[in-house]
Amino acid sequence: MGQVDTFRRYIYIHGTPDCEPMGVPLSHGCIRMRNDDLLKLFPLVPPHCAVRIDEAPCPNWAAAELE
Repeated sequence: MGQVDTFRRYIYIHGTPDCEPMGVPLSHGCIRMRNDDLLKLFPLVPPHCAVRIDEAPCPNWAAAELE
């Protein structure tokens, strides 16, 4: 409930340039993905679809589907 409030502004999934490092926090609560991966994921998720964000490691099958 402060200046960076993902509860009120939602958490966005967005692309990241290839020159930016991954695996380190650089945004304020957003989920950053490589642009190529995001372009593959986008047609698989309908608008307003609920997305669960979990701290568990990604299963191997999920990463394989994006290739």
